[in-house]
Amino acid sequence: PHTMAGDDPTRYRTSDEDAEWEKKDPLVRFRKYLEAKGLWNEDKENEVVERAKSEIKAAIKEADNTEKQTVTSLMDIMYEEMPQNLAEQYEIYKEKESK
Repeated sequence: PHTMAGDDPTRYRTSDEDAEWEKKDPLVRFRKYLEAKGLWNEDKENEVVERAKSEIKAAIKEADNTEKQTVTSLMDIMYEEMPQNLAEQYEIYKEKESK
């Protein structure tokens, strides 16, 4: 369903229309095509899902172990020359970060 979380699609679309469009789902159709060609099966899907889960867990672990970025380092990356209206804020953060 291509609706926002708070949206109620039954206000403007029937369940029959939903069912009709589900038959046209490109992911389902592509899966069926690959299965018919012998290029996809449940074992391969499970393997891909498990590999993806493993990669996601590793990425989360790496992100969790990455040193937290300071506000001033972010501002240094964003601005070659600090805009005057942010210079005072930059100095305040710099002082806080040095403690």
